[in-house]
Amino acid sequence: MSSLAQPVRESYPSSPAEIARARLCRQPFPPEATIGIPYYDEEFDMAQSTAHSAMIRDLGAFLDQLADSTGLRVLSDNPIWYWVQEDDEQRILYPDYALADTTDLERALATDLRLALEVVSTERAEKERKDSERMRDRNATNGVPEFGLLYPELKDPRALRWFRLDADASRYREATLPADRRFRSQAVPGLELEVLEPDLWRLGRKVRLWYQGQRIPCAREEGHRADAAEAENARLRALLRQAGLAQD
Repeated sequence: MSSLAQPVRESYPSSPAEIARARLCRQPFPPEATIGIPYYDEEFDMAQSTAHSAMIRDLGAFLDQLADSTGLRVLSDNPIWYWVQEDDEQRILYPDYALADTTDLERALATDLRLALEVVSTERAEKERKDSERMRDRNATNGVPEFGLLYPELKDPRALRWFRLDADASRYREATLPADRRFRSQAVPGLELEVLEPDLWRLGRKVRLWYQGQRIPCAREEGHRADAAEAENARLRALLRQAGLAQD
């Protein structure tokens, strides 16, 4: 009597993101991976522009505060292991910024990322394609849920392009800017990225971040707030001294 049991078929990853999750190996970065100048592109022998540098600093201040609130970790031009599908190999890439759901930053994987952000250099077409198209596609194939492109130059009419992963198609779909000009993150609940009106753009700032309905202040605003508080404390101390209630 023949058996009716069916042979067990092995399951294989079917999408690029599943392939990345299955094949990426968490391992230490080689020493040379952390040697270099941040935001300098050796491939094109290009340093960052003044506007690019200003946006990197501004964005970093926002994200550091966001990380404190969310428990996520900020990676800024740090090495991250990606699965590069076209070469069928694991390789280190360096996103401008990423929010990672891991504490193992010495062996971070693209599959740890909630979102990635690139500040786009537009001085050369091939560099712009690398920052935008190549990084966008590689984050998509590694299953990073959300991806953003920021355009720092004031003369550029673009500010932020926001993408969400279509897992079925293994590609990003670009989101339309809402009427209130705020993109709402699905990967980091409570995070909103507000695209400022063009007449409010300043060097390095075209976007503001909000978290759980509260605007995240920039480092400059925090400094002004601290200066104002110190000035008010000095005024109160002077009044107390005049009233004979405090000593110098």
